[in-house]
This record gives sequence, structure tokens and C-alpha cells, in this order.
Amino acid sequence: MLILDDTYPVEFKLLMPGFNWLRLGAVVAHALNGYHSPLPAGSSISVHTRHAGRMCFEGPELVHRGVYHVGVSSPPWLVGMLAQNRLQTGHPLDLVALAVLPHKDVSTMMVRRDLGIRRVEDILERKIPLRVGIAPRGFDHPGGWIIDKVLEEYGFSLSDIESWGGKVIDSDRAPIEALAVHVKEKSRVQKIRDGELDAIFDEAIMTKPWKDITDTVDMQFLSVDGPVLDRLAAKYGAKRAVLPKGAMRGIEEDVACVDFSGWCLYCRRDLPERYAYLVTQAIVQHASEVEGMYEEGQFSPLTSRISAQVLCADDSMTYHPGAVRFYEEHGAVIGGQ
Repeated sequence: MLILDDTYPVEFKLLMPGFNWLRLGAVVAHALNGYHSPLPAGSSISVHTRHAGRMCFEGPELVHRGVYHVGVSSPPWLVGMLAQNRLQTGHPLDLVALAVLPHKDVSTMMVRRDLGIRRVEDILERKIPLRVGIAPRGFDHPGGWIIDKVLEEYGFSLSDIESWGGKVIDSDRAPIEALAVHVKEKSRVQKIRDGELDAIFDEAIMTKPWKDITDTVDMQFLSVDGPVLDRLAAKYGAKRAVLPKGAMRGIEEDVACVDFSGWCLYCRRDLPERYAYLVTQAIVQHASEVEGMYEEGQFSPLTSRISAQVLCADDSMTYHPGAVRFYEEHGAVIGGQ
């Protein structure tokens, strides 16, 4: 654990990978070390970014090892899964949650309606050579990883789709055009419209490309069967969610999905209680600044206002005692308790 001794200046390290989380980290850092900082004189706070997708898997280990004091990942059940070593890739991690910010999301699958696919099983039975856009695969992104796990439960894989003559593409994904300047190809939206892409298997359902596609191309959303969701919950702690009827054009009935909601701030269990309290307090006291960093309306990654109650509603992980003290002082009911 990185030493935090209030007798001397400290450097408090936040792992906030990626565009959205860097902005959150900036507000937290300023709140903790602004003009009226509660930290020892001379202290500094550093906000670090690395590959956003990979850090959803590697970040918890780095925080456990003490490289950083606080990390962020999504969804919270993924952090819990890694902490419990359900993937059997390492060892249990002594992590707890500080806060889960409101970010309503799902992992879902949609295909061009003219392909006649109505069930996930249809893809396997007909060995359809789909051209599918996904998040980076494997441990490069939770969005790509969970699709592999869902398809595995149905008896096939993304590699099988490729072996049937299909294509699996993640290089056209960036939902924010400013972040895609290095990508030398069309966006997903344009590919779907031009008939060059058949399907999207991904998350970030609140981002504009999903609506742009469904508004202009007839798409079919595919539900994940209940027994499959049950097995994913048993193996990985994955939660289920519903994309409701009418959420977008073409969704004519509720769609069963894997839940991808929540931005989870986490830390080691032995982070001094005072620091856990201060981080949690900073988010609530500066809620308007956090909310103001993101666009308003239906495409905002923050899908409700921030409050003490909202930040502790998720029950995927145990909360740090310092965070619990803050929430209880503000009358919040801790999720799962």
C-alpha cells in the first residue's frame, strides 16, 4: 500500500483511464487539493490514464498492489468478479467500493433486420458470416470480453463467425469523433448505412451512434436467454438488465441484456478511512462540477443527478468504511445492506 502519513506531504494517485473518467478525476483532484485542501501542506494529487479498456481488467490489480490509491472501472460487478478471482487468472484482490456513479448501460446485440435473424441461435444454426462491430476483444475491453462469454454460452464464438467468412471489427468504434482522428476508416454509423456492416455487439447504449443507426436502418435487437444470463451470473457475477420496448426505433419488445451500468470508484480495504471519506465527500460536494463536465440530455454518460444516495445504491461490492460513514451521515441507505 502506498503510505499516507498526514505528518508529511502525500502524493495521492488516481487511476482514471479514458476520456470520461479523466474528467471525473480532474474534479476529484481539484476538490481534494484546491485552495482549501484537507491534505497536509505540500501534498499533490496525480491523475493517471492508461488504455481505458485494459485498465478495467488490470486496474484493480494495480490498486491492490498499491501502484494507485483509487481506480475506476465499469461495470461494478466486473470489479467484484476480479476481486473474487472468478477468472482464476491471479489471486483475490482486497478491494472495496467508494462510490458508483449513475451510468445506465447494457451490453446488447443488434443485427440488420433484413438478415432474418431473430435469435442468437440463428447465427450458429445458419453459420451466418456476419460483419460485426464490437468493442476491443478479450481483456482489451469489458464490452468485447462479455460478448465472447455470451456467445460461448450459445456454443460459438467471434472466431467462429470469422471462420464462416465474417468479419469482427473494433477499429471503427469510437463514439466521440474527436477521439477517432487516428482511425482511417468509416464510422460504424456510415458502414451500417452503406451496407458494409451487419451487426453491432457492444455497450455504451446511451451514445449517439446507436440512435443514429436505428433511426435510419431497420435493426433487430437480440435478447439473451434467461438460462444464459443465469449462468453468466453464476460464473462471473454478471447482472441482468432490460432494454425496454420503445427505447429506440425497432425495439418492439423488451430486450434482455447483460447490465453494464455504473462507474465504480474502488480502493484497497486498508486505505485510511479519512481518505475514503474525503474522496466520497468530494464527489457529492462537487456534484454540479462533475455533472457539468458531461453533455446534458439523452446522450450523457451520466444518466441521473449525483447524490449520496445514488452513489451507494449499487450492491455489487462492499463499501469502504470511510465511504459508509459519509453516506450514513447523509441519510443514505447502502446498497445490499
